[in-house]
Amino acid sequence: MPFAQVASLLDPNMKSSKALKYQIHYEEVKRRLEAPEKMSLRSLAAYTRVSRGPASRKALLEALSSFGLSPSTTTAVSSSFSKLTEDTAALCKDVKEFASQYMDYDNVAKQLLPETNQVQHWSKIIETNYLEEMRKSFHDPVNSRTFNNATHGFGAGMIDVAFEMIDRVIDKQIRILSGEVDPKENQGGDTRVRKRRARTKSDVKAKTRCAKVKKEESQGDKKTKAKTGNRKRSKEPEAVPEAQPEIESSVLTLVSVGYETISSG
Repeated sequence: MPFAQVASLLDPNMKSSKALKYQIHYEEVKRRLEAPEKMSLRSLAAYTRVSRGPASRKALLEALSSFGLSPSTTTAVSSSFSKLTEDTAALCKDVKEFASQYMDYDNVAKQLLPETNQVQHWSKIIETNYLEEMRKSFHDPVNSRTFNNATHGFGAGMIDVAFEMIDRVIDKQIRILSGEVDPKENQGGDTRVRKRRARTKSDVKAKTRCAKVKKEESQGDKKTKAKTGNRKRSKEPEAVPEAQPEIESSVLTLVSVGYETISSG
């Protein structure tokens, strides 16, 4: 049930009519009035972008009363997250992309590899099950419910981002120890570079010319097909691509092969 509509604080056009709008639902207001925040009427007015005038405060208090809610006299916990109304998953997604784009995982993996006793190091890094168990413990509501409420979901999302970064470093170490190609050559295009460039007049003209040429070419192709529509053309059999062997991506298989390689070497 919607309670109020506000403009995004992260939108550069927050004060314009084109600003990104977010709905604040009744359940969200109820959650913020409970522990750990226990919002006061003043904090709730700032959160819902209500005017500081007494009339607006009175209207807000009446709206809360209609839902059977009552704010605290003072806010128990106030943080930067208290001002956010948007889904914090968007922030976590950006952090994940930036970590993938700007973190030098290859250098981190090489720094953590010892020059000696690599077999012992191997047996240490393959214990990833413990990391997964730890991740599940962090997500258990018994342990993290209050933390998630205080950060409004941002904390749980950042835990996932941190564990994914650790998993990526471990995976690169395993590839190095198992004798695979240098990780930098295997990166491919798994990262999306987020760059924005302003369009110039020359770009617009070039795009227009390109569209015009494509249109003329398509019209010429249609005319050619119309003339030769009744002619029979012999088709050469298409070459069937050779079946590529499936790449085994199982970490356990990679671990076993690499362990034997290092032990025998």
